Amino acid sequence: MACRHISRARSDARLAPTVARAVRFGVFEAHLDTGELLKQGMKVRVRGKPFDILALLIERPGQVITREELKERLWAVDTFVDFDHGVNTAVNRLREALGDVADNPRFIETIPRKGYRFIAPVVIDEPQRTVEAPAPPPSRRSPLLLATLALVGAVSIGVVVLLSRRGASSPGGPTRLAVLPFRNVSVDAGQEYLAEGFTDALISDLARIRALRVISRTSAMSFKGTAKRLPEVARELGVGAVVEGSVLRSGDRVRVTAQLVDAASDRPLWADTYERDMGDILALQREVARSIALGVEVTVTPQEEHRLRSAASVDPKAYEAYLRGLFFWERMTSSGFDRSIASLQEAIAIDPAYAPAWAALGETYWIMGSSGYEEKRPGEVAPKARDAAAKAMELDPSLAGPYATLAVVAADFDWEYAKSEELFRKAIDLNPSFADARVSFSALLTGLGRFDEAVAEAKRAQELDPLSVVAGQTLGYRLYYAKQYDRALLQFRRTLELDPRSFPAIQGLAQCHWEQGERQRAVAESERAVQESGGNAWVLGWRGFALAASGNPAGARRAQVDLDTGAKSSYVSPVYPAMVAVGLGQDDLAIALLERAYEDRSPWMLFLAVEPLFQPLRRNPRFLDLLRRAGHKA
Repeated sequence: MACRHISRARSDARLAPTVARAVRFGVFEAHLDTGELLKQGMKVRVRGKPFDILALLIERPGQVITREELKERLWAVDTFVDFDHGVNTAVNRLREALGDVADNPRFIETIPRKGYRFIAPVVIDEPQRTVEAPAPPPSRRSPLLLATLALVGAVSIGVVVLLSRRGASSPGGPTRLAVLPFRNVSVDAGQEYLAEGFTDALISDLARIRALRVISRTSAMSFKGTAKRLPEVARELGVGAVVEGSVLRSGDRVRVTAQLVDAASDRPLWADTYERDMGDILALQREVARSIALGVEVTVTPQEEHRLRSAASVDPKAYEAYLRGLFFWERMTSSGFDRSIASLQEAIAIDPAYAPAWAALGETYWIMGSSGYEEKRPGEVAPKARDAAAKAMELDPSLAGPYATLAVVAADFDWEYAKSEELFRKAIDLNPSFADARVSFSALLTGLGRFDEAVAEAKRAQELDPLSVVAGQTLGYRLYYAKQYDRALLQFRRTLELDPRSFPAIQGLAQCHWEQGERQRAVAESERAVQESGGNAWVLGWRGFALAASGNPAGARRAQVDLDTGAKSSYVSPVYPAMVAVGLGQDDLAIALLERAYEDRSPWMLFLAVEPLFQPLRRNPRFLDLLRRAGHKA
């Protein structure tokens, strides 16, 4: 179904004989015939002269309306008032209603000693007549109506391009862009997942445009509900333009309002409102993405243009189940993963051809088996992750996510490192802004001993996700394995500024201090990591190693008991008690436990050759044989 701008269509079968003219700008909609101003569908209190001035300005956007013309048009000749005071008061009230400021205007610019000019892009909908009868189905629309809609769209895009020449793009490289969390303005607060899902999808669509570098979701979501002004947000994220908007759902209809704002001037470059059936929300998402790309004047390749214009429909119930799956996934807990899988499987059962649901299912399975989480035995979830990702790739080869999931499976569970690297590069080629793929790729490079490349890839991930704790601590560990301990310590401390309770970052401090010979300090930091993590098996295992190696075997044995106790209620990787065994000098036990981890298809096999903790085992032929079987050069 073709995109229907809200002022161009209604879902009602019978319409009034006339539709009031509306002018849309930013998140506002002014109805000139009724004298109403709406902000995201809600009425704004502005009447009388302030609205009259607004109507005059937006009828001639970009032109200076002189104070003399305002007096002639809006103040009767026999009205005995102080005109200067009256117009100043009215303009101030209007600016207050719009949230505008005179010294840095987004809508109304003051021209000293002359008048005022409306500087934001506008979309004007003229009055139209409709018959008192049910509307024909979309497939029977007249060629004239279709041509008219196409012309309106072309003119709108042309206006966007011309206005954007004041623009957000930066010479010498890809344009950096951030999509802030879209607001849920539905009556039902439970529709929050829909607004978050739309934000995620828009980020994903824009990130696949090569001429853009789109800030990842994690950093963008940190500004949800922020009171900071857009230029301040843009400075923190290092972007030239920001996208913001809202989502309103009513029954099976969804309305999206979006605007693109230049970061430096805080002026809108483009704004529009769309309305669709829930089943056409994928096409809506890509239409918005295409408009934004045009708004920042980046080059869109023919392939990218085709993808943005051709979006399949999806069953609304499948889409909602998919969004619920993403919502639960974000909790990063055992129960959250289980609920995520159930919701994604529901989406697939409703619409088996919906590739994003398959892709998300594959990613959920592999994260449940990844090192540090290991909610399930890795060998149990890896085949499921592989199958789901392969199905997603079959349904939509242009998605980058399935390639990244298959790359992780190849590295972490199959130990096919050359294949993994090829898949990672394909994922990043499809989506250069894919920060998560770069994080995982940096892990592969570290495991292969290519430390400089690993650090460089982790830095690229952090540039794309500057406020992400995961990206920050990832860079810290890449520096740690590269033996750049001072830089790693600095990076872990910076990460803790973002999240003081990040136990992986605290554990990173412990490991750096250990390698620098500060053993007492290392043990203290590891104790803190255990407390913050609630007894995570990884930090328990490393603390047990550190206690044993620093002369506290009793403390190490208590760590072994804690790990054994935890293994009775949930899966605990044999790698962690192996760490304690190394500290206690129990090499045979350590290797036996690592053999069990090998049988479990543990992702830790990737790091076996570079993990400093296991270096004492390298003199043991059994360990060297294990290295070879895990794909490493002994």
